[in-house]
Amino acid sequence: MNKLKVLIIVIVLLVLTNMTIMVFLSGGSRMAENNNGATVLTKKRDFTKTVTIQLMVKGGLFAENKDNNGIGSLFSRVWVKSNKVLETVEFYGGSVSAKVSPFALEVRLSIPSEHIDKVYADFASFLANPEFKEDIFEREKMQYIDELKTSLDDPNLIAQNGFMALAFKGSPYEMPVEGKIESVEKITFNDIKEYYKNNIKSSYIVAVIAGNFDEGLYTSLNSTLSSLEKGSPYVYDCSNTAILEERSQEEVDARIKQAKVYIGYTAPDARSNDYAALKVLTDILGGGMSSRYFTEIRKNSSYAYAVGAGYPTRYCASRFFISMGLDYDNIDSAIKKIDEINLNLDKTITEEEIEKARKSMIGSSLIDTQTNGSIAWAMAFYETMGLGADYYEKYVDTLKHINKDALIKAAEIFKTPKAIYILKPEQDKK
Repeated sequence: MNKLKVLIIVIVLLVLTNMTIMVFLSGGSRMAENNNGATVLTKKRDFTKTVTIQLMVKGGLFAENKDNNGIGSLFSRVWVKSNKVLETVEFYGGSVSAKVSPFALEVRLSIPSEHIDKVYADFASFLANPEFKEDIFEREKMQYIDELKTSLDDPNLIAQNGFMALAFKGSPYEMPVEGKIESVEKITFNDIKEYYKNNIKSSYIVAVIAGNFDEGLYTSLNSTLSSLEKGSPYVYDCSNTAILEERSQEEVDARIKQAKVYIGYTAPDARSNDYAALKVLTDILGGGMSSRYFTEIRKNSSYAYAVGAGYPTRYCASRFFISMGLDYDNIDSAIKKIDEINLNLDKTITEEEIEKARKSMIGSSLIDTQTNGSIAWAMAFYETMGLGADYYEKYVDTLKHINKDALIKAAEIFKTPKAIYILKPEQDKK
């Protein structure tokens, strides 16, 4: 065997036994998957004086059920407050937090770069060998239940959660991230400890370091994540996420004087080719006071006092939704007008509207990714969504190339079944 072949074999063995497989991205970014399944990304920004570590732990509502809904949010509070890292990080002028989103548990550490070495040991213990204190659990659970009771005084939240339950019926997204009083009341201290064991696994994690940091931090984070239980690669169950037939529901709230209406259509997940186009279309239809819905539903017809639209980014099918605040008697006319707008976009949409929406969204995207924290979050978010960590950099160029044909194709969702949720005043109860 010649020396070249020997050298090649040695290199291959070194790669296979090394801790990471490395990929270099654009703009000073780096991505690696360690041998324990975690994805670790970096973004060097040495002109700043801080560093952020952002983790996305795949799961979120997919790690809950109706009996323990809210456990992720309660766990996050107990996890952070039971460990020394909170006190240490705050002492050095930083922040550490954990929260649940619909599809992930998010953890963030932000600290002046000069102090990262002083806080990292406690952060590593928080991740890999945490303490859970029963007295803190009891206190946080009681406070959290009180907060949930207070939230019942918000008709807007009630309408939003009612719509989500209807539009996503049968999917984890039907549950509120904050949980419900009756489910949170059932959560025990042992449930919190089991949640950590079952969900904080290395292969579930996308981690990003962004800011001013040295190679030692990258090595330390890789080592910490490699010490976690590996688990199998996380797979989201996307069954039951589409609206297959018309759905409608009306509920009564004696406290309100005007109805609150949500209309929702099945919308593509983030990996769809129509994703960016539907984002632009959402801005055109319901992105502000010059939008189609505002102009036609409020300004020209006076059907509603408030109207808007949204299209949240989701793994698995999302929803394009329209929200309105209006007199109950105007609901049928308003919905008819909405349908008229949605089903005639191929004839009415203008290049001026498209250009205006693109410029607005490009500006917002650039503004929203200026800090280490926002960049770290965006990289972790888009990597988790399956779009790639550098999608936030590509997004601007993608928006520039969205044209009328792409919008008309995205508007095909309006020909599919929809869900209509109405929260109405008591006098309109039938």
